[in-house]
Amino acid sequence: MFRSIQTKTMFFLVTLAICLTVIIGYMTVFAMDYAIEGLKHDDMRDKVLTASRAVSQELEGRTSPDTSVLDTIDRGDLACHYFFINADGTMKGCSDEETPYDLDFSGKSNVQKVYKNGKYYISALAPVQTGEPGWFLCAEEAKSDYMQTVTNIKTIIIIAIIIIILILWPVGKKISYEIQAPIKKLAEDAERIADGDISRGIQVSEGTELADIADSFNLMLNKLKDTMQQVLDKSAEAVSMQEIMAYVDETYNNLPTGIISINNIGEITTFNSTAEEITGIHPDDIIGISISNPTPPQIKKLISELKRCLSRGSLQIKTITDIRNISGETIPVEYSINIQFGLQGEVIGAICVFRKIEDIHSFEESANRVKTMETLGEIAASMAHEIKNPLTSIRGNTQYLEMMLNEKGMEFDELDIIMHETDRLTNMLNLLLNYARPRLPETEKLHIEEIMQYVVDLTSKDRSDSVSVKCEFSRTPRVMIDREMLESVFINLMLNASQAMPDGGCIHLKTSFDKNRNMVCASVSDTGKGIPPEISEKIFDPFFTTKDTGTGLGLPIALRTIKAHHGIIEAESIEGEMTKFTIMLPAVIEEEDD
Repeated sequence: MFRSIQTKTMFFLVTLAICLTVIIGYMTVFAMDYAIEGLKHDDMRDKVLTASRAVSQELEGRTSPDTSVLDTIDRGDLACHYFFINADGTMKGCSDEETPYDLDFSGKSNVQKVYKNGKYYISALAPVQTGEPGWFLCAEEAKSDYMQTVTNIKTIIIIAIIIIILILWPVGKKISYEIQAPIKKLAEDAERIADGDISRGIQVSEGTELADIADSFNLMLNKLKDTMQQVLDKSAEAVSMQEIMAYVDETYNNLPTGIISINNIGEITTFNSTAEEITGIHPDDIIGISISNPTPPQIKKLISELKRCLSRGSLQIKTITDIRNISGETIPVEYSINIQFGLQGEVIGAICVFRKIEDIHSFEESANRVKTMETLGEIAASMAHEIKNPLTSIRGNTQYLEMMLNEKGMEFDELDIIMHETDRLTNMLNLLLNYARPRLPETEKLHIEEIMQYVVDLTSKDRSDSVSVKCEFSRTPRVMIDREMLESVFINLMLNASQAMPDGGCIHLKTSFDKNRNMVCASVSDTGKGIPPEISEKIFDPFFTTKDTGTGLGLPIALRTIKAHHGIIEAESIEGEMTKFTIMLPAVIEEEDD
């Protein structure tokens, strides 16, 4: 009903004050009502006893009551009415003798509450001495007459409650705003900074509990601005690197990068000159033929994958395979396959791009990895030193402030936002450090199934109940791996698979052994939403992510880790159906006595 903490606090205070006021007012009225009615009973009893003695003297010697003696009674209270009544209900001197009177005549004197003619009356009885026994003097008074004072007090109390409500509402709102405003502003500034706007610092009143947090934030901002200036300086150096890479692209335009494409009916439509150079097949001999017919053995594997991806609507990302040229020479290549779509979104074909692995390695290792990673490492180290200490101080002070406010019975969601955003910045910084300055693997002989089973158990609490896990492990040869680094890779793949299935699904883990390559294969697949073709080539790029809270470093770190183990990681996906990551690592050649 009320979304802001300010409104909730104000509503609670005002409601509490109103409830206390109503309870006190009700108890006061009830006590007054009870006390006044008790006093009235005593007063009526005394009046009727006094009047009955006086009337008995006046009626001495008479056989029946005479109503004329009623005029001799002292009527100090004009609201009180006197008349005679006997046990059989006969009345004399009553203004309404036709109305039956139901009274208890058992006591010498009796005070009773009687309901007649739509009103409550207090009636008091006392016997009178006449020649005819059984007569009583009755004094009665309407309850509404003597309770008028209480009614007036009730009216005053209701008016007082309304006045208190009108006063407490703006007062409560003012108090709540004074408490909430600085914390809310601090949370808004924290969100603004987390979103990347560091142009302005945080302003809070000095001498408050929030001043220390604001000072830590401002210190962090100053350090961050200095670091970003360093990044800009490094970017100037990167411009020259981009010019070199552009020149290399221009110079090596004819490097082995083959392209083969087919249309939606399975005809080969493209076979470029680089593909001819790699395979030895002339484009005129291949373009236009149907893949359902026998194809040259040099490209049989690539054509088979094109056919499979086209029929399933899947894509293949940076996969390694071997092909042969016309001379029978084996050539390892890296290839990717994408589905082609028309203007209306219909499938019109598939395209395969492949390159010699030796050319990929020579270019990427020399021109990209060394220079970029050294530069990124320097920046990351500076960021770690300058930012992590202020972040720790911010979180500690925020947690302390939350504890103090909780002790006073006050809770503010904005403090949780501050701590969450601080943790998010710290996590991003740690991932950046891990990517920028990788450590060398400390390998040991292990079965990959042990690592995968451990990760399945470790991530069980992070998976939704609607996500199931199926393990299909074979007893494969051991591999030389760093346990901690491989655990991180599989944890990332498992979490990605879970997040790809928000409505539930199945994660399938499988291991096998490729004897031809002497490679142990481990795959993690899901039945989630898949990878869109337009971003398939970017998933291993640093900082590329489609998640709102992602860092874009999970898969790049996984790729770097597998390469450090002399392995291969491949991705296959069908948009809307599945995604599969396969890791291949060299098997250990066991000694006979091992």
